[in-house]
Order: sequence, then structure tokens, then C-alpha cells
Amino acid sequence: MLYIRADGNTDIGMGHVMRCLSVAEAAVDFSPVFITADEGCKGMIEARGFCVIVLHTDYRDMMGETALLAGLFDRDADVLLVDSYQVSRDYFLALKKLVRVACFEDMGQPYPVDMLINYNIYAPGLVHNYTPLPTDAVAAQTYPDSVLLGVDYMPLGKAFQEPSSYQVAHSVTDVTVTTGGSDPYFAAASFADALIRDSLTGALLAERKLRLHLVSGPFNRFADALKHRYESCAGITVHENVRDMRGLLSGSDVVISATGSTIYEVSALGVPMVVFYFAENQRQGAEALEALTDIVNAGCFAEDGTAVTARVVQGLTRCIRDKAYRERLHRQEKELIDGKGAMRIARRLEALGMRNK
Repeated sequence: MLYIRADGNTDIGMGHVMRCLSVAEAAVDFSPVFITADEGCKGMIEARGFCVIVLHTDYRDMMGETALLAGLFDRDADVLLVDSYQVSRDYFLALKKLVRVACFEDMGQPYPVDMLINYNIYAPGLVHNYTPLPTDAVAAQTYPDSVLLGVDYMPLGKAFQEPSSYQVAHSVTDVTVTTGGSDPYFAAASFADALIRDSLTGALLAERKLRLHLVSGPFNRFADALKHRYESCAGITVHENVRDMRGLLSGSDVVISATGSTIYEVSALGVPMVVFYFAENQRQGAEALEALTDIVNAGCFAEDGTAVTARVVQGLTRCIRDKAYRERLHRQEKELIDGKGAMRIARRLEALGMRNK
């Protein structure tokens, strides 16, 4: 059986849960069961058809839950996939006494697990972070046994695993802004207000030649404010509880996205995009995209929202004015990812569960 330990809430968003759901759907024959600290994302997980064990603990205190997990697993058959930024070496050392452990990791931090997965575009450059020196046997005990690196292991959801027939349109008429599961700094409003004020995009919105789609995630604390702010604005629609994200993104000519799992979904479709980020753990993804493609990395909104907003407007303006640029982004993005990562991870997790049987 595959157990998955992940949380989602207004503070950390839904990225951890969403990528684990993709793996769970690919590993359905391994009978996935989710474990969460609280009930914040329980309904969403159950709506996708998976059972949830709620620990009723503080998601920030992972060590405090280890006693509750004792006795839950079959040491010889089960695997636990952990996805959290609250983990520690001690936490994983405690878990390895109970079950075979795999984890998602984004920052280049080695952990003493049976399998470590870093699917990010920059991950191959971190290989030495996860590999101890051959002469350091003591250190080797706190490093992963197996490492899966790079976008070949990006766990896209089912909706994004099918080939895309996206075509770059002659002109930009639909722009989608997505800030992830939450929007801690109300960036969507900053972007929308700036686009209304801008001479080019403001005129296009007023003339209804441009439509702006603002995605409000499930943990967006500004959801009501966003709806009220733009309910009477020409050309601006706020989307909540989006059930067909592929359809919304595929219908867009440009996507403005926070750096997270969405950038890989957009890349799989080939929709031209502009990216920004909120937190340090998203920085490397934004910088890698900037280095490997011509995508505009607008920077960290948490550090300087005004400057990031200006760069987002500039990036979108370039897309509007230059179809050849959008076509180049389309080609570059499509080359990044093949959409089979979730299945590759599922097969490796199942093999881990079968080890030594």
C-alpha cells in the first residue's frame, strides 16, 4: 500500500497535495491513502476518490506526529511518500524504522530516505548535493539511497498528460493569471490594476479586445475582495473552483503564473507565459526557466511587488506585440516536458514496495 503524507492550507498553498494527487492517480493499483495534519484539504482529496487519515496535529511539527504513525504501516510491503517543507533528518530517520520512505524535495537538501524525488527543471544540477563522498561512510547514512532528478519525473495531473494541439493565435485576446492555491500578497489585484492602467492593455480591456482571467485558488484569503474589486470591470473575469484548468489554460494566449507546478502544466500545453514567484523555494524554478528559455522571470513579488508587477506588464506587452516571440516560447516550452512523470514515479514507488519480497 502507498501512504502519502502531505498538507495544504492558506499558509502553504496546495502545491504539495496537488503533485501527490497526480502520483496517487498514476499509482491507483498501489491503493494510495493520504495522511494529513488537519482537515484543511481532506474534502479535496476525497473528491478525487482517495481515503484520508487526519492526524489532528500541527503541520509545522512533523516530529510530533511520529508516535501516531507507529503501527500504521506494514514494514515489508508499504511505502510512505512524504511531501512537506517542515521535514527534518530526524523525522525521516524515525520514519525509516517504520516503513520504506520516499520524499519530494526541491531545495537540494539530502535526506535519509529510500528514494528522493526532485522533478524540477534545475534538479540535475543538484546531483552532488544528494551524493556523499565515497570515503564518508557516516555521512552516507543521512543521504538518500536512490535519487530521481529532473522533469522526466514531473508529476503532471491526468488532464495534462495527453498531447496538446495548442496553436499560437494571430493576436492575444485571452490572458490568464494564476497565483497557485493561495495568493498571500494579493498579486492578482496588483497585476490586474496595472494592466487596467497601462496604455496598451488598458485600452484593449476597455474595448473588450482583451479578456483577463483571474484564477482564485481554494486557499485564497482575498477571494471575496478579488470578486468585488472586478465585478463591474470590462474584460475581467474571476474564476473560482476551476474544474477544467487545462481548458482554461488552453484557451489562453498568454499565462501569467506563479512558479510552481502550474508552470509545468503550461509548458506541457505550450502556452506562452510570464512567471513570477513568492518564496525562496520557487526562485530556482523561475531562474531555470529564464536560463533555458526566453520566458520573462518577473522576480519575487514578496520582495518587491511594484517592480515585479511592472515586469509582468512588460512581459505581457511583448507577447501582445510580437507573435514570433510567442511562437518561440511555445516551441521552447513544449521541449521541456513529456507528461509521463507521474507514471514513472508510480512505477518506482511500486518497485520500492516490492523490494526484498
